Amino acid sequence: MWSITLANSTIHPDVYSISYAFRESYLVDFRSLANSVNRELLKIAAMGVTVLAASGDDGAPGFANRNSTKATCTYDPMFPASSPYVTAVGATMGPETSSSEIACQADLGGGITSGGGFSVLFPAFAQQQTAIKQYFQTVSTQPYPGYNTTGRGYPDVSLAGSYYIITVGGNFHAVSGTSASTPAVAGMITLINAARKAAGRATVGWLNPALYASQGSFANDITAGNSTCTEIVCCRQGYLAASGWDPVTGFVWICRLD
Repeated sequence: MWSITLANSTIHPDVYSISYAFRESYLVDFRSLANSVNRELLKIAAMGVTVLAASGDDGAPGFANRNSTKATCTYDPMFPASSPYVTAVGATMGPETSSSEIACQADLGGGITSGGGFSVLFPAFAQQQTAIKQYFQTVSTQPYPGYNTTGRGYPDVSLAGSYYIITVGGNFHAVSGTSASTPAVAGMITLINAARKAAGRATVGWLNPALYASQGSFANDITAGNSTCTEIVCCRQGYLAASGWDPVTGFVWICRLD
């Protein structure tokens, strides 16, 4: 298992970007497995390693609801993004078309919808509880019922994730996803680590306590958008973006080296 190998290693990179995910609705019957991975992620965080995980591309309903003929429209959080010991990364859209930045939404042409929500496996960690409380106090419309009101909220941060230009076999293609925004954030963290090492400082490691302690002072506050749609189907389940942290975009990343 990757997490065990990394936790037992002495030589390793300082930043990892993960794009795979499991539905928590599946892992409910395998809690021991999820808890085992989470313990290893805690060890990795204590080693000063930053692990980033994509929040998913199908909004709050999750990819199990992607098929229009089988969609049941439920809340289905994604793991390992829902682990408190990773920094979960969502997606925004707008800058790629010189428009205002909003939550990435498939129904608005973003290609995907930024995933997020509240874990049914792990409770909200202490540093995050104030941000979650503030969200429910400030959001304009309360979410449709069915989510875990005490769960760990995610994503923690977001970055532009719509229509990245890549090359495959010498040809250009446009792709969208939190699997694009997550490694982009990982690259930024790597630059921050390089600057810290040059100044004789330690790597940033587990980011989440610092992110929430800052109350988003580093971020571009996105207050427009929602997460009710998968790539294909729209549901009642989902969340609205709001001032401060929210379970659609978290805090939207702006890279600063100071």
